Amino acid sequence: MNSAALKAKLEAKDPSVLEVLLNVNAQAQDVAEEARQRLINAITVYEKTFASEEVVVVRAPGRVNLIGEHTDYNGFPVMPMAISRDMLIVAGASKDNVISFANVVSSFQGGSFTIERNIPPYQGGDWGNYIKSATQGLIDFWGTEEGLQGLKMVIDGNVPLASGLSSSAAFTVAAAEAILAINGRTIDPVVLAEVMAKSDHYVGMASGGMDQSISILGQAGKCLKIDFYPIRTKLVTLPKEADILVCHSRVKAAKAGNARIAYNMRTVECRIAYMLLHKLAGKPGAKEPTMLYDWFANETEGFDDALNKIESALVDEGYTVKMIAEALGVSEEYAAKEVCLTKTGEVMPEPQGGFQVKKRARHVISEARRVEDSMALLNGDSENKAEAFGLLMDQSHASCRDDYEISCEELNALVEAGKAAGSYGSRLTGAGFGGCTVHLIPKGKGPEFIKKIHEAYYLPHDLDGYADNQYLFAPAQGAGVLFK
Repeated sequence: MNSAALKAKLEAKDPSVLEVLLNVNAQAQDVAEEARQRLINAITVYEKTFASEEVVVVRAPGRVNLIGEHTDYNGFPVMPMAISRDMLIVAGASKDNVISFANVVSSFQGGSFTIERNIPPYQGGDWGNYIKSATQGLIDFWGTEEGLQGLKMVIDGNVPLASGLSSSAAFTVAAAEAILAINGRTIDPVVLAEVMAKSDHYVGMASGGMDQSISILGQAGKCLKIDFYPIRTKLVTLPKEADILVCHSRVKAAKAGNARIAYNMRTVECRIAYMLLHKLAGKPGAKEPTMLYDWFANETEGFDDALNKIESALVDEGYTVKMIAEALGVSEEYAAKEVCLTKTGEVMPEPQGGFQVKKRARHVISEARRVEDSMALLNGDSENKAEAFGLLMDQSHASCRDDYEISCEELNALVEAGKAAGSYGSRLTGAGFGGCTVHLIPKGKGPEFIKKIHEAYYLPHDLDGYADNQYLFAPAQGAGVLFK
Protein backbone atom coordinates (compact mmCIF):
# COMPACT_ATOMS: atom_id res chain seq x y z
CA MET A 1 0.00 0.00 0.00
CA ASN A 2 1.25 3.49 -0.74
CA SER A 3 2.42 5.19 2.44
CA ALA A 4 0.52 8.42 1.73
CA ALA A 5 -2.71 6.53 1.03
CA LEU A 6 -2.37 4.47 4.21
CA LYS A 7 -1.63 7.55 6.27
CA ALA A 8 -4.72 9.26 4.83
CA LYS A 9 -6.88 6.27 5.81
CA LEU A 10 -5.45 6.29 9.32
CA GLU A 11 -6.03 10.02 9.71
CA ALA A 12 -9.61 9.66 8.40
CA LYS A 13 -10.26 6.75 10.76
CA ASP A 14 -11.26 4.52 7.87
CA PRO A 15 -13.40 1.66 9.33
CA SER A 16 -11.42 -1.04 7.53
CA VAL A 17 -8.21 0.22 9.10
CA LEU A 18 -9.72 0.51 12.56
CA GLU A 19 -11.10 -3.03 12.35
CA VAL A 20 -7.60 -4.43 11.77
CA LEU A 21 -6.19 -2.56 14.76
CA LEU A 22 -9.07 -3.62 16.99
CA ASN A 23 -8.79 -7.29 16.08
CA VAL A 24 -5.11 -7.65 16.94
CA ASN A 25 -5.55 -5.77 20.22
CA ALA A 26 -8.39 -7.86 21.65
CA GLN A 27 -10.98 -5.20 20.75
CA ALA A 28 -9.49 -2.65 23.15
CA GLN A 29 -10.62 0.73 21.77
CA ASP A 30 -8.01 2.80 23.60
CA VAL A 31 -5.15 0.55 22.52
CA ALA A 32 -6.33 0.53 18.90
CA GLU A 33 -6.52 4.31 18.93
CA GLU A 34 -3.00 4.55 20.31
CA ALA A 35 -1.80 2.18 17.57
CA ARG A 36 -3.45 4.40 14.94
CA GLN A 37 -1.61 7.45 16.23
CA ARG A 38 1.68 5.54 16.42
CA LEU A 39 1.33 4.40 12.82
CA ILE A 40 0.64 7.92 11.58
CA ASN A 41 3.79 9.05 13.34
CA ALA A 42 5.87 6.12 12.01
CA ILE A 43 4.74 6.73 8.42
CA THR A 44 5.58 10.44 8.79
CA VAL A 45 9.09 9.53 9.94
CA TYR A 46 9.40 6.98 7.11
CA GLU A 47 8.47 9.53 4.46
CA LYS A 48 10.90 12.11 5.89
CA THR A 49 13.73 9.57 6.18
CA PHE A 50 13.18 7.65 2.96
CA ALA A 51 10.28 8.60 0.67
CA SER A 52 6.56 8.31 0.09
CA GLU A 53 6.25 4.90 -1.56
CA GLU A 54 4.79 1.41 -1.35
CA VAL A 55 5.12 0.02 2.17
CA VAL A 56 4.00 -2.80 4.39
CA VAL A 57 3.20 -2.52 8.10
CA VAL A 58 3.98 -5.41 10.45
CA ARG A 59 3.72 -5.83 14.19
CA ALA A 60 4.98 -8.22 16.85
CA PRO A 61 3.75 -8.13 20.45
CA GLY A 62 5.61 -8.39 23.70
CA ARG A 63 4.45 -10.92 26.24
CA VAL A 64 3.82 -11.52 29.91
CA ASN A 65 4.58 -14.94 31.27
CA LEU A 66 1.93 -16.03 33.75
CA ILE A 67 3.80 -19.05 35.07
CA GLY A 68 6.74 -21.22 34.01
CA GLU A 69 9.89 -19.18 34.54
CA HIS A 70 13.25 -20.36 33.12
CA THR A 71 11.72 -23.69 32.15
CA ASP A 72 11.78 -23.26 28.36
CA TYR A 73 15.52 -23.71 27.84
CA ASN A 74 15.31 -26.80 30.04
CA GLY A 75 12.74 -28.35 27.69
CA PHE A 76 9.72 -27.82 29.96
CA PRO A 77 6.56 -25.84 29.12
CA VAL A 78 5.62 -22.25 29.85
CA MET A 79 2.30 -20.36 30.03
CA PRO A 80 2.53 -16.83 28.58
CA MET A 81 0.18 -14.53 26.70
CA ALA A 82 0.86 -11.93 24.03
CA ILE A 83 0.15 -8.35 25.11
CA SER A 84 -1.10 -5.22 23.40
CA ARG A 85 2.32 -3.53 23.76
CA ASP A 86 4.18 -4.23 20.53
CA MET A 87 6.75 -3.31 17.92
CA LEU A 88 5.38 -1.73 14.74
CA ILE A 89 7.50 -1.53 11.60
CA VAL A 90 6.75 0.42 8.43
CA ALA A 91 8.92 -1.06 5.68
CA GLY A 92 9.54 -0.55 1.99
CA ALA A 93 11.76 -2.30 -0.54
CA SER A 94 15.19 -0.97 -1.41
CA LYS A 95 16.79 -1.32 -4.83
CA ASP A 96 19.80 -3.24 -3.52
CA ASN A 97 20.71 -5.72 -0.79
CA VAL A 98 21.05 -3.13 1.96
CA ILE A 99 18.83 -2.93 5.03
CA SER A 100 18.44 0.64 6.30
CA PHE A 101 16.62 1.46 9.52
CA ALA A 102 15.47 4.37 11.65
CA ASN A 103 13.45 4.77 14.83
CA VAL A 104 10.65 7.20 15.65
CA VAL A 105 12.64 7.96 18.82
CA SER A 106 15.56 10.02 17.60
CA SER A 107 17.87 8.91 20.43
CA PHE A 108 17.99 5.49 18.74
CA GLN A 109 20.44 6.22 15.95
CA GLY A 110 19.61 4.74 12.57
CA GLY A 111 21.97 2.78 10.38
CA SER A 112 22.34 0.31 7.56
CA PHE A 113 24.09 -2.94 6.69
CA THR A 114 24.56 -5.19 3.71
CA ILE A 115 22.84 -8.56 3.53
CA GLU A 116 25.54 -11.24 3.36
CA ARG A 117 25.97 -14.86 4.37
CA ASN A 118 27.60 -14.01 7.69
CA ILE A 119 26.59 -10.58 8.94
CA PRO A 120 29.12 -9.02 11.34
CA PRO A 121 27.47 -7.61 14.48
CA TYR A 122 27.59 -4.04 15.65
CA GLN A 123 29.18 -3.30 19.00
CA GLY A 124 27.50 -4.98 21.97
CA GLY A 125 24.37 -3.19 23.13
CA ASP A 126 23.62 -1.61 19.72
CA TRP A 127 19.89 -1.89 19.03
CA GLY A 128 20.59 -2.57 15.35
CA ASN A 129 21.91 -6.00 16.33
CA TYR A 130 18.33 -7.21 16.79
CA ILE A 131 17.62 -6.46 13.12
CA LYS A 132 20.84 -8.23 12.19
CA SER A 133 19.82 -11.16 14.43
CA ALA A 134 16.53 -11.57 12.56
CA THR A 135 18.24 -11.29 9.18
CA GLN A 136 21.00 -13.75 10.07
CA GLY A 137 18.45 -16.19 11.48
CA LEU A 138 16.50 -16.22 8.22
CA ILE A 139 19.66 -16.56 6.14
CA ASP A 140 20.81 -19.50 8.28
CA PHE A 141 17.39 -21.12 7.85
CA TRP A 142 17.45 -20.76 4.07
CA GLY A 143 21.15 -21.55 3.85
CA THR A 144 21.84 -18.62 1.55
CA GLU A 145 21.38 -14.89 1.24
CA GLU A 146 21.02 -15.03 -2.53
CA GLY A 147 17.90 -13.38 -3.88
CA LEU A 148 17.14 -11.61 -0.61
CA GLN A 149 16.10 -8.03 -1.29
CA GLY A 150 17.05 -5.20 1.01
CA LEU A 151 14.56 -2.91 2.70
CA LYS A 152 14.07 0.36 4.50
CA MET A 153 12.25 0.38 7.81
CA VAL A 154 11.08 2.66 10.58
CA ILE A 155 10.41 1.14 13.99
CA ASP A 156 8.04 2.27 16.71
CA GLY A 157 7.86 0.27 19.92
CA ASN A 158 5.88 0.71 23.13
CA VAL A 159 7.03 -2.42 24.97
CA PRO A 160 8.95 -1.02 27.96
CA LEU A 161 12.66 -1.72 27.51
CA ALA A 162 14.47 -4.04 29.95
CA SER A 163 11.15 -4.72 31.67
CA GLY A 164 10.83 -8.49 31.35
CA LEU A 165 8.04 -8.08 28.77
CA SER A 166 10.24 -9.22 25.89
CA SER A 167 10.82 -6.05 23.91
CA SER A 168 13.90 -7.62 22.30
CA ALA A 169 12.08 -10.70 20.99
CA ALA A 170 9.19 -8.56 19.76
CA PHE A 171 11.67 -6.38 17.88
CA THR A 172 13.49 -9.34 16.34
CA VAL A 173 10.24 -11.01 15.28
CA ALA A 174 8.87 -7.77 13.79
CA ALA A 175 12.08 -7.32 11.79
CA ALA A 176 11.76 -10.88 10.47
CA GLU A 177 8.12 -10.28 9.51
CA ALA A 178 9.16 -7.16 7.61
CA ILE A 179 11.92 -9.01 5.73
CA LEU A 180 9.52 -11.82 4.81
CA ALA A 181 6.78 -9.43 3.68
CA ILE A 182 9.06 -7.30 1.48
CA ASN A 183 10.55 -10.41 -0.11
CA GLY A 184 7.19 -12.10 -0.63
CA ARG A 185 8.25 -15.15 1.37
CA THR A 186 6.43 -17.15 4.03
CA ILE A 187 7.52 -19.51 6.78
CA ASP A 188 5.16 -21.65 8.82
CA PRO A 189 4.60 -19.76 12.11
CA VAL A 190 5.80 -22.64 14.29
CA VAL A 191 8.94 -23.00 12.17
CA LEU A 192 9.50 -19.24 12.30
CA ALA A 193 9.29 -19.38 16.10
CA GLU A 194 12.04 -22.01 16.11
CA VAL A 195 14.16 -19.96 13.70
CA MET A 196 13.81 -16.77 15.74
CA ALA A 197 14.59 -18.55 19.01
CA LYS A 198 17.79 -19.88 17.52
CA SER A 199 18.69 -16.46 16.12
CA ASP A 200 18.71 -15.04 19.65
CA HIS A 201 22.18 -16.55 20.01
CA TYR A 202 23.39 -13.79 17.67
CA VAL A 203 23.07 -11.31 20.54
CA GLY A 204 24.62 -13.72 23.05
CA MET A 205 21.50 -15.05 24.78
CA ALA A 206 21.02 -18.74 25.55
CA SER A 207 17.23 -18.43 25.53
CA GLY A 208 14.79 -21.26 25.16
CA GLY A 209 12.17 -19.92 22.75
CA MET A 210 9.21 -18.80 24.88
CA ASP A 211 9.44 -15.12 23.93
CA GLN A 212 9.62 -15.67 20.19
CA SER A 213 6.95 -18.40 20.27
CA ILE A 214 4.29 -16.37 22.04
CA SER A 215 5.08 -13.24 20.01
CA ILE A 216 4.42 -15.20 16.81
CA LEU A 217 1.76 -17.69 17.93
CA GLY A 218 -0.25 -15.61 20.43
CA GLN A 219 -4.04 -15.71 20.22
CA ALA A 220 -6.36 -12.82 21.07
CA GLY A 221 -8.32 -13.62 24.23
CA LYS A 222 -6.24 -16.66 25.20
CA CYS A 223 -2.97 -17.48 26.85
CA LEU A 224 -0.96 -20.47 25.62
CA LYS A 225 0.72 -23.45 27.15
CA ILE A 226 3.81 -23.91 25.01
CA ASP A 227 5.86 -27.10 24.91
CA PHE A 228 9.23 -27.25 23.19
CA TYR A 229 11.47 -29.46 21.06
CA PRO A 230 9.38 -29.35 18.95
CA ILE A 231 7.11 -26.39 19.70
CA ARG A 232 3.50 -27.34 20.45
CA THR A 233 0.78 -25.07 21.79
CA LYS A 234 -2.51 -25.45 23.63
CA LEU A 235 -5.00 -22.67 24.25
CA VAL A 236 -5.66 -21.82 27.90
CA THR A 237 -8.62 -19.82 29.17
CA LEU A 238 -7.96 -17.36 31.97
CA PRO A 239 -10.37 -17.27 34.93
CA LYS A 240 -13.43 -15.22 33.96
CA GLU A 241 -13.43 -13.53 37.35
CA ALA A 242 -9.90 -12.16 36.98
CA ASP A 243 -7.86 -9.54 35.13
CA ILE A 244 -4.11 -9.31 34.50
CA LEU A 245 -2.20 -6.36 35.95
CA VAL A 246 1.51 -5.90 35.21
CA CYS A 247 3.64 -3.53 37.29
CA HIS A 248 7.09 -2.25 36.28
CA SER A 249 9.62 -2.17 39.12
CA ARG A 250 11.69 0.39 37.18
CA VAL A 251 14.74 -1.78 37.82
CA LYS A 252 16.24 -2.42 34.38
CA ALA A 253 16.92 -6.07 33.59
CA ALA A 254 19.10 -5.33 30.58
CA LYS A 255 20.06 -8.57 28.88
CA ALA A 256 22.95 -6.79 27.22
CA GLY A 257 24.65 -6.22 30.60
CA ASN A 258 25.00 -7.99 33.93
CA ALA A 259 21.56 -9.59 33.62
CA ARG A 260 22.78 -11.47 30.54
CA ILE A 261 25.65 -12.96 32.55
CA ALA A 262 23.33 -13.94 35.40
CA TYR A 263 20.79 -15.39 32.95
CA ASN A 264 23.42 -17.44 31.13
CA MET A 265 24.84 -18.61 34.47
CA ARG A 266 21.46 -20.20 35.25
CA THR A 267 21.51 -22.09 31.95
CA VAL A 268 24.95 -23.48 32.82
CA GLU A 269 23.90 -24.49 36.32
CA CYS A 270 20.94 -26.38 34.84
CA ARG A 271 23.22 -28.11 32.36
CA ILE A 272 25.53 -29.16 35.20
CA ALA A 273 22.50 -30.46 37.10
CA TYR A 274 21.49 -32.60 34.14
CA MET A 275 24.99 -34.03 33.72
CA LEU A 276 25.36 -34.85 37.41
CA LEU A 277 21.92 -36.46 37.67
CA HIS A 278 22.47 -38.36 34.43
CA LYS A 279 25.83 -39.67 35.67
CA LEU A 280 24.46 -40.58 39.09
CA ALA A 281 21.80 -42.65 37.37
CA GLY A 282 24.61 -44.88 36.12
CA LYS A 283 24.60 -43.47 32.60
CA PRO A 284 27.67 -42.37 30.62
CA GLY A 285 28.72 -38.78 31.12
CA ALA A 286 27.04 -36.48 28.64
CA LYS A 287 29.29 -34.37 26.42
CA GLU A 288 26.73 -32.36 24.48
CA PRO A 289 24.46 -29.55 25.78
CA THR A 290 21.46 -31.24 27.30
CA MET A 291 18.26 -30.33 29.11
CA LEU A 292 16.76 -31.33 32.44
CA TYR A 293 13.68 -32.53 30.57
CA ASP A 294 15.74 -35.31 28.99
CA TRP A 295 16.68 -36.59 32.45
CA PHE A 296 13.13 -36.13 33.73
CA ALA A 297 11.50 -37.97 30.81
CA ASN A 298 13.98 -40.86 30.61
CA GLU A 299 15.23 -41.41 34.14
CA THR A 300 12.42 -40.52 36.54
CA GLU A 301 8.87 -41.64 37.22
CA GLY A 302 7.35 -38.18 37.47
CA PHE A 303 7.64 -34.98 39.45
CA ASP A 304 7.72 -36.53 42.94
CA ASP A 305 10.41 -38.98 41.96
CA ALA A 306 12.43 -36.27 40.22
CA LEU A 307 12.31 -33.94 43.22
CA ASN A 308 13.26 -36.76 45.59
CA LYS A 309 16.25 -37.66 43.43
CA ILE A 310 17.38 -34.04 43.31
CA GLU A 311 17.18 -33.79 47.10
CA SER A 312 19.11 -37.01 47.69
CA ALA A 313 21.66 -36.89 44.85
CA LEU A 314 22.81 -33.26 44.79
CA VAL A 315 24.60 -31.42 47.59
CA ASP A 316 23.25 -28.25 49.16
CA GLU A 317 26.41 -26.19 48.85
CA GLY A 318 27.69 -24.73 45.61
CA TYR A 319 29.66 -27.00 43.31
CA THR A 320 33.25 -26.10 42.51
CA VAL A 321 34.77 -27.06 39.18
CA LYS A 322 36.80 -29.67 41.07
CA MET A 323 33.64 -31.20 42.57
CA ILE A 324 32.00 -31.32 39.14
CA ALA A 325 35.05 -32.98 37.60
CA GLU A 326 35.21 -35.62 40.33
CA ALA A 327 31.49 -36.39 40.11
CA LEU A 328 31.59 -36.75 36.33
CA GLY A 329 34.93 -38.54 36.20
CA VAL A 330 36.54 -35.96 33.93
CA SER A 331 39.50 -33.62 34.25
CA GLU A 332 39.11 -30.22 35.84
CA GLU A 333 40.16 -28.64 32.55
CA TYR A 334 37.40 -30.49 30.71
CA ALA A 335 34.85 -29.58 33.39
CA ALA A 336 35.81 -25.91 33.23
CA LYS A 337 35.89 -25.58 29.44
CA GLU A 338 33.31 -28.11 28.24
CA VAL A 339 30.81 -28.57 31.06
CA CYS A 340 30.53 -24.99 32.33
CA LEU A 341 29.52 -23.82 28.89
CA THR A 342 26.48 -21.95 27.59
CA LYS A 343 24.62 -22.85 24.40
CA THR A 344 26.27 -19.85 22.79
CA GLY A 345 29.74 -21.29 23.52
CA GLU A 346 30.55 -18.96 26.42
CA VAL A 347 32.62 -20.48 29.24
CA MET A 348 31.24 -19.45 32.63
CA PRO A 349 33.92 -19.18 35.30
CA GLU A 350 33.25 -20.67 38.72
CA PRO A 351 31.23 -18.08 40.67
CA GLN A 352 31.88 -17.10 44.25
CA GLY A 353 30.19 -19.76 46.36
CA GLY A 354 30.19 -22.26 43.49
CA PHE A 355 27.52 -23.29 40.99
CA GLN A 356 24.14 -23.55 42.76
CA VAL A 357 23.08 -26.74 41.06
CA LYS A 358 20.60 -28.25 43.51
CA LYS A 359 18.49 -25.14 43.97
CA ARG A 360 18.33 -24.49 40.23
CA ALA A 361 17.21 -28.03 39.43
CA ARG A 362 14.63 -27.97 42.22
CA HIS A 363 13.13 -24.77 40.85
CA VAL A 364 12.92 -26.05 37.27
CA ILE A 365 11.19 -29.30 38.19
CA SER A 366 8.77 -27.72 40.68
CA GLU A 367 8.00 -24.88 38.25
CA ALA A 368 7.32 -27.35 35.44
CA ARG A 369 4.86 -29.09 37.74
CA ARG A 370 3.14 -25.77 38.44
CA VAL A 371 2.69 -25.19 34.70
CA GLU A 372 1.09 -28.60 34.25
CA ASP A 373 -1.12 -28.05 37.31
CA SER A 374 -2.14 -24.62 35.98
CA MET A 375 -3.10 -26.06 32.61
CA ALA A 376 -5.26 -28.75 34.19
CA LEU A 377 -6.85 -26.24 36.53
CA LEU A 378 -7.66 -23.47 34.05
CA ASN A 379 -9.04 -25.75 31.35
CA GLY A 380 -10.86 -27.95 33.87
CA ASP A 381 -14.29 -27.77 35.49
CA SER A 382 -13.29 -26.82 39.03
CA GLU A 383 -14.60 -23.74 40.80
CA ASN A 384 -12.53 -20.98 42.39
CA LYS A 385 -10.02 -21.10 39.55
CA ALA A 386 -8.65 -17.65 40.28
CA GLU A 387 -7.81 -18.48 43.89
CA ALA A 388 -6.19 -21.79 42.97
CA PHE A 389 -4.20 -20.34 40.09
CA GLY A 390 -3.18 -17.41 42.25
CA LEU A 391 -1.72 -19.80 44.82
CA LEU A 392 0.39 -21.43 42.11
CA MET A 393 1.62 -18.00 41.05
CA ASP A 394 2.60 -17.21 44.65
CA GLN A 395 4.50 -20.48 44.90
CA SER A 396 6.23 -19.72 41.62
CA HIS A 397 7.48 -16.38 42.91
CA ALA A 398 8.81 -17.97 46.09
CA SER A 399 10.73 -20.51 44.02
CA CYS A 400 12.07 -17.83 41.65
CA ARG A 401 13.16 -15.80 44.67
CA ASP A 402 14.68 -18.52 46.83
CA ASP A 403 15.82 -21.35 44.55
CA TYR A 404 16.50 -19.62 41.24
CA GLU A 405 17.51 -16.34 42.85
CA ILE A 406 16.31 -14.11 40.02
CA SER A 407 14.27 -11.70 42.10
CA CYS A 408 15.41 -8.52 43.81
CA GLU A 409 14.28 -6.28 46.66
CA GLU A 410 12.08 -4.16 44.40
CA LEU A 411 10.33 -7.11 42.74
CA ASN A 412 9.65 -8.65 46.14
CA ALA A 413 8.21 -5.35 47.36
CA LEU A 414 5.93 -5.11 44.32
CA VAL A 415 4.72 -8.65 44.86
CA GLU A 416 3.95 -7.85 48.50
CA ALA A 417 2.13 -4.68 47.43
CA GLY A 418 -0.02 -6.73 45.07
CA LYS A 419 -0.84 -9.28 47.75
CA ALA A 420 -1.64 -6.54 50.27
CA ALA A 421 -4.02 -4.98 47.74
CA GLY A 422 -5.87 -8.31 47.50
CA SER A 423 -4.52 -10.05 44.42
CA TYR A 424 -5.30 -13.72 43.90
CA GLY A 425 -1.62 -14.25 43.09
CA SER A 426 1.48 -12.15 42.37
CA ARG A 427 4.89 -13.03 40.99
CA LEU A 428 7.82 -11.71 39.02
CA THR A 429 7.60 -12.30 35.30
CA GLY A 430 10.27 -12.74 32.66
CA ALA A 431 13.95 -13.37 33.16
CA GLY A 432 13.99 -11.56 36.50
CA PHE A 433 16.82 -9.42 37.93
CA GLY A 434 14.42 -6.47 37.64
CA GLY A 435 11.62 -5.73 35.22
CA CYS A 436 7.99 -6.48 36.00
CA THR A 437 5.62 -8.35 38.24
CA VAL A 438 2.31 -9.87 37.15
CA HIS A 439 -0.79 -9.89 39.34
CA LEU A 440 -4.03 -11.85 38.98
CA ILE A 441 -6.64 -9.44 40.33
CA PRO A 442 -10.45 -9.43 40.70
CA LYS A 443 -12.28 -8.49 37.51
CA GLY A 444 -12.91 -4.79 37.11
CA LYS A 445 -10.73 -3.79 40.05
CA GLY A 446 -7.84 -2.49 37.98
CA PRO A 447 -8.10 1.23 38.90
CA GLU A 448 -8.38 0.35 42.60
CA PHE A 449 -5.32 -1.90 42.47
CA ILE A 450 -3.30 0.60 40.47
CA LYS A 451 -3.98 3.25 43.13
CA LYS A 452 -3.11 0.95 46.04
CA ILE A 453 0.10 -0.34 44.46
CA HIS A 454 1.09 3.19 43.50
CA GLU A 455 0.78 4.24 47.13
CA ALA A 456 2.49 1.12 48.49
CA TYR A 457 5.41 0.90 46.05
CA TYR A 458 5.88 3.80 43.63
CA LEU A 459 5.51 6.67 46.10
CA PRO A 460 7.90 5.21 48.74
CA HIS A 461 10.43 4.41 46.01
CA ASP A 462 10.11 7.93 44.56
CA LEU A 463 8.91 6.54 41.23
CA ASP A 464 5.62 8.39 40.91
CA GLY A 465 7.15 10.62 38.23
CA TYR A 466 6.84 7.79 35.70
CA ALA A 467 3.54 7.94 33.83
CA ASP A 468 3.80 4.38 32.53
CA ASN A 469 4.25 2.11 35.53
CA GLN A 470 1.22 -0.21 35.52
CA TYR A 471 -0.63 -1.94 32.69
CA LEU A 472 -3.90 -3.82 32.44
CA PHE A 473 -3.52 -6.44 29.72
CA ALA A 474 -5.83 -8.78 27.85
CA PRO A 475 -4.30 -11.48 25.62
CA ALA A 476 -3.50 -10.04 22.17
CA GLN A 477 -2.94 -11.50 18.71
CA GLY A 478 0.49 -12.71 17.62
CA ALA A 479 2.79 -11.18 15.01
CA GLY A 480 1.95 -10.61 11.38
CA VAL A 481 1.31 -8.17 8.55
CA LEU A 482 -1.23 -5.45 9.30
CA PHE A 483 -1.27 -3.60 5.98
CA LYS A 484 0.32 -4.17 2.60
